[in-house]
Amino acid sequence: MKYTITDLSKQFNLPASTIRYYEQINLLENVEHVNSRRFYDDSHIDRLHAIECFKKALLPLDEIKLFFTYEKDMEANSEKILGMMKTQEAKTIESMETLQAGLEHLQKKIRFYTLVSEAVKNKTPLPKWSDV
Repeated sequence: MKYTITDLSKQFNLPASTIRYYEQINLLENVEHVNSRRFYDDSHIDRLHAIECFKKALLPLDEIKLFFTYEKDMEANSEKILGMMKTQEAKTIESMETLQAGLEHLQKKIRFYTLVSEAVKNKTPLPKWSDV
């Protein structure tokens, strides 16, 4: 099946400029051009799904591009791919732990300021941070 840049833009909630950029840096290869229009196929859909997945795992575009380069010859590059994925897994876990710590602090602040708000409404003494 063939898709236009508008189809991909809607499906992936990406600006057309991003899709064109992916083509420019060769993340999307072999795009058909007819009368200044671009046409994409199912392989491009698969590639965009992979790109979006890697982006969610915080893999930079240059690393995503390197992955696809390695993937062209998986037999020769399987150890490189595995190393790359394990490194990114560790970075992603670290980012998640940092976010979790930030979330826990934010939730503690919410509990504290909920108590402050209730104390103001009830005209009772304000809580201390240690009360949370």
